[in-house]
Amino acid sequence: MNPTNTPPIRGIRRCLSLCFAVLFAVAASSASANDNLSTLQQENASLRAQNAELQRRLAELEARFDPASAPTATGPARSAQSDGTTSSAPTSTLAGQTPADADVVMMSAFEVSSEKDNGYLKTNAATATRIGMEIQNVPMNVSVVSREFLDDTNTRSLMDLLRYTAAAAGDNRYAMRRPGNEATPQGRFSMRGFPVNTLMRNGVFRYISYNTDNVERVEIVKGPAAVFFGQGYPGGVVNYITKQPVFAKIPSTFKYSINDNSGQKAVADVNLLLNNKAAFRMVGAWEDTQGERRFEFRRNTNITSSLTVLPFDSGKLKVNVELEYLQEEFNQNDYEWIWSDFAGWKTAALANPGRVANSGGQTPSLSYAAYINAQRAATGNYAMPAYTSVERGAYYTNASGNFIHDEAFNYTSRGARTMNDVQVFTTTVDFAPFDWLEGRYVFQKDNSRFNSIEGVTTPYGDGVHWNVGASAKAGYYRDTKMHQLDLIFKFETGDIKHKVLTGYNHSKYTQNYLSHDIRLNPFYGHVPGATNAIANPGYGTTGGTQVADNLVGEGRGHDTGVPTTNAVVRDRDGNIKLVKAVYSNFDPGFEIYPTIDKLFPNDRAWLDGYKPINIAAYLNYQAAMFDDRLNLIAGMRRQSLEEKGQYLMSNYPWYVVPEDAWRDPVKYPANEWGYGANYIKTLRVYKKEADAWMGGASFEVNDEISVYASVSKTFQFNVGNVGGVFVGNEEPIVQSALDQNGGSFQYLGQTITSVSQFTQIQASRGAYDTLKDETGMNWEVGAKMSSADGKIVGTVSFFRAERTNQMLDDPAAQSNLEEPINYNTTLFAPGTLGYNTRVFRWRTTDLKNRIEGSEAEVIWTPLSNFQAVINGSWLWTAKTVYDKTRAAPGTAAYNNLSASAKVASDIYYGARIENVPEYRFNVFGKYTFTDGPVHGLAVGAGMRYSSETVVSRSVDWNPLNGGYQAGDYVVFDVTLNYPWKIAGFNLRTSLGVYNVTDEQYSEGSFVLSPSRNWLFSNTLEF
Repeated sequence: MNPTNTPPIRGIRRCLSLCFAVLFAVAASSASANDNLSTLQQENASLRAQNAELQRRLAELEARFDPASAPTATGPARSAQSDGTTSSAPTSTLAGQTPADADVVMMSAFEVSSEKDNGYLKTNAATATRIGMEIQNVPMNVSVVSREFLDDTNTRSLMDLLRYTAAAAGDNRYAMRRPGNEATPQGRFSMRGFPVNTLMRNGVFRYISYNTDNVERVEIVKGPAAVFFGQGYPGGVVNYITKQPVFAKIPSTFKYSINDNSGQKAVADVNLLLNNKAAFRMVGAWEDTQGERRFEFRRNTNITSSLTVLPFDSGKLKVNVELEYLQEEFNQNDYEWIWSDFAGWKTAALANPGRVANSGGQTPSLSYAAYINAQRAATGNYAMPAYTSVERGAYYTNASGNFIHDEAFNYTSRGARTMNDVQVFTTTVDFAPFDWLEGRYVFQKDNSRFNSIEGVTTPYGDGVHWNVGASAKAGYYRDTKMHQLDLIFKFETGDIKHKVLTGYNHSKYTQNYLSHDIRLNPFYGHVPGATNAIANPGYGTTGGTQVADNLVGEGRGHDTGVPTTNAVVRDRDGNIKLVKAVYSNFDPGFEIYPTIDKLFPNDRAWLDGYKPINIAAYLNYQAAMFDDRLNLIAGMRRQSLEEKGQYLMSNYPWYVVPEDAWRDPVKYPANEWGYGANYIKTLRVYKKEADAWMGGASFEVNDEISVYASVSKTFQFNVGNVGGVFVGNEEPIVQSALDQNGGSFQYLGQTITSVSQFTQIQASRGAYDTLKDETGMNWEVGAKMSSADGKIVGTVSFFRAERTNQMLDDPAAQSNLEEPINYNTTLFAPGTLGYNTRVFRWRTTDLKNRIEGSEAEVIWTPLSNFQAVINGSWLWTAKTVYDKTRAAPGTAAYNNLSASAKVASDIYYGARIENVPEYRFNVFGKYTFTDGPVHGLAVGAGMRYSSETVVSRSVDWNPLNGGYQAGDYVVFDVTLNYPWKIAGFNLRTSLGVYNVTDEQYSEGSFVLSPSRNWLFSNTLEF
C-alpha cells in the first residue's frame, strides 16, 4: 500500500517539465525577436506615464488652491491591476512630502506606492523596517506576494502562501489545531527551519483567522524581526497588508467561484470616492464549500469596511477607520491511513484475547503500537519504524464483506468542527506636522473567539470496526486593546540622510479558556438506544448502565408522546448495539456515521482568564550616504510581559473571582471561590523583560547590484520555574510522606524530617529557579539585483540561524529514578495524597537548534506580457546541536543507555529537524496574448518541488530506517484567464487546475495534500 509514481504519471511529469522549458524559452526568444517593438512600447508607455504624472500634479495644485473646481480624484495616479485592485496602499501626499520623486509616491513614510510595481513585481515593503523602503536597500531577505499572484495560485491560507515560498514548509494538519499566540505557533509551519508565530495584519499581531479576501499583498521577511514586532522565532514574519480606500475611480468587482466539489464563493470589492477628502472601501465575501473528504465543509462570511479621511487641504493628517467582521466554521480531514503493516496487526489482534469494551466480545483491543513494540522485541530490531507508508482515505469491510479502499474517508469525526468569530476595529492616524517629523498612531480592538469540537476516528485491528473519537470541546477567547505610536525624525548632515524611528506599543488582552464539563460529557442521552433496555441495560428498572435514567433525553414521538423505546442502532448482523458502542465500536461499512457534536451539550461552569500586559519601546536608526549607495540600519527593542493575577469566573454570575483574591484567603476561601493560590503565585503573577536588536548594511555596487549583511536577535518569554511545580503544592505531599513513614523518609541519600528541609534541598537543585527566556540569532549576507530595464529583480542570501533555550520537559528528570517523590508507590498508601503522582515536572532550556542555508528569488519580466516568479532554497544544516534531555552519541551517558534508548538518540541527532526540507524549488509564470484571436488570454503555469521532510524524529517514524517522510514531490498548477465584455460590462473568466498530475504527497505531516482540483471564477467589473 505504498504510494508510487506509475510510468504514465512519470511521463506526464516529463511532459509538463518540457512544457515549462518551452514556455520560458519561447518567452525569452520572443523578448529578443521583439526587442525593437518592446523598446518602442516601453518608450510610449513611459511618455504616457509622464503625461499622467504631469496631469496628476496639476490636479493636486488646482485642488490645493481651488478645491471646489478641482477634479474629483486628487490622489496620485494608480496602476490598476488585472483584478481591478491597485498596486499599493493610500493616496494623497502628506504635507512636507513633495511629489518630485517619480519612482515612489508616498502617502506617508509607513506606506509606499511605486510606479515600478507591475503584476507580480513589488519593489517596496514596510514590514522589515516599519518604514516604507525600497527592497533593494533593505539588508534583509524580503519577499512581497502581490494580489495578482495570490489569485493566480488560489492562495486562501498561510498553507497556500508557503507553497510557493522558498525555505518554507507548510503543515496539512494546521487547520484543526487550536490557535497559537505570541509564544506558541499554530501547527508546524516553518520558515528557514523554525516555527512561524509572528503573523501580522497591517503590522499588528492577529490572534486567529487570517482572512485573505481583503488582502492587497503579503510581505514576508525572512529572519528575526523582533525589533519591530516583539517576541518571535528566528524564521521570520508574515504580514498581511489589507486593501485600503483609494482616492481614484477604480473598478468595483464582484467575483463568483465554484470548485470541483460543488462549493460556491462570492467576493465583492467596492471602492467609493466620496469627495476629494474622503474615500470608502468595502470588501465582503460569502463561502459555502465542501472538501474532497466526506463531511468536510467550510462556511465563511466576512466583511471589511474602511473609511479614509483627509481632514485638511494641507494633507498633514490622514485618518483611517476600519471594521472587520468574520464568522466561519469548518471541518477538515486530520489523519490518514498510516498502518503500514495492517495485515500483520490484524493477525496478531484477532489472536490476542483482549477485546474492546461494549463490543460484545467481538472487536480486538490490541493497539498497533503494542503490536509494533512486540515485533521490535521479538526481532531485536529496536530501530523498526511503525509507519513506512501513507495512503489517502481508509480501508474497511463494506456491507458485502469486501475489504475496500475508501479515498473519501474523513478521519476528523463527523460533527467535529472549528468555529471562528472575529470582530476587529482599527483606527490609524498618519500625521506629518513638519518636514522633519512624521508619525503614525494605531488603536486596535480585536475581539476573537475560537471554539472547537474535536475528535479523530481511528481503526481497530479487525478491519471492520473503528473508534469515533470525541475527545474535547474547547473555547479560546481573546479581547485585545492595542495602542501603537511610531515617530520618524528625519534630518541631514552633509551628504548623509538620517531617519530615526522610535516607537511605543501597549497591548493588554483578556484571554479566556472554556471547556466541556467532564462529568456530563460525553453525553449519550440523545443517542438511539438510550431508552432501550437492550442498548442501555437496566433502563427503566435498575437504572441504565450505559446512560443513567435521569440523564436520558426526552425520546418521545412528536405527536403521540409515546417513548421511542425501539429507536436503536443495529450492527451488520441485526443485533442491537449498546449506546456507547455506536461510537466506540463503529462499523463504517454498514452503519450511519455518528456525529460527535451531539455528545457535548454542556460547557463547564469555569471560565478561566488571564490579562497579560505587553509593553514595548523600540528605537531604529537608518542612514543613507554616498548618494544613497550605502544604507545602514540598527535597532533595539525592550519589551516587558506582566501578569497580575488570574481572572477566573468559577461559577458566573455568583462567583467572579477578584484578581487578588488569593491574597486574602479569609475573605475568599479557595474551597469556595475555586482558585489555586500556588498556581497564581507561580504562573500568573510576574513581570519579565527582554531585548531584541538588529543591525545591517546594504551597499549599491552599481546601478543594478547591491550587497548586504545583517545580524539580529530575537526572544521568546518562558514563564514558570525549572521544577515545574506550583510552589507550595509540594508541601502537603511531603507532609503526607512524613505522616505515613513515622516522621521521616529517605530522599536522594538524605533523611527528610521536615517540609522545610525538603524544600531547601529542592531549592539547591534549582527547582524554584525561573526558566531562562528563549533566544534566537540570525546572521545573513546576500546580494540583490534590479536590472536597469526592470526585467530581472532578485535576491540571493546565505544565513545561519539558531534557536536556544527552548523550554522542554525533561522526561529523565521527571522519572522516579531521578525524582523519587514522583510516581512513588512506597512512600504513600494507595488513595492518599501523593500516591503515584508527578509532583515535580522538571523542565530544561539547555538546547540549541541550528539551521544553515541559502535561498534565492527572481522576478523575471522579459516582456510586458510575460512575468515569472522563480525561487529556491538549499538548507544544508537542520540539526540539534545539543539537548540536555537527550544523550548524544559518543558520550558516556549515551554508552550507558539501553538499546532502544540509543536508537532514539541516534535518530534525534542523526536526522534533520522536523519539517525542514533540504531543497525547495518553485516557479510560476504567466503569459498574456496581446494580439490575435485570443487577445487578452493569460496562461499561467506553476511547478513546486520539495525534498523529503522528517515527520517526527521518533522511532515510530524513523527517517533513518525507512520511516515515512513528507515532501519529496513535484506538483504542477495551471491557470487560464480571459477578459471579455457583455452588455457593456467588463468580465474576466478564470480557470485554475491545481495538482494537475494528481500527485499523492504530503506537506509537513503525514496528512496528504489535496488531490487534483479546480476552481472556476467569473469576475464582473463595474
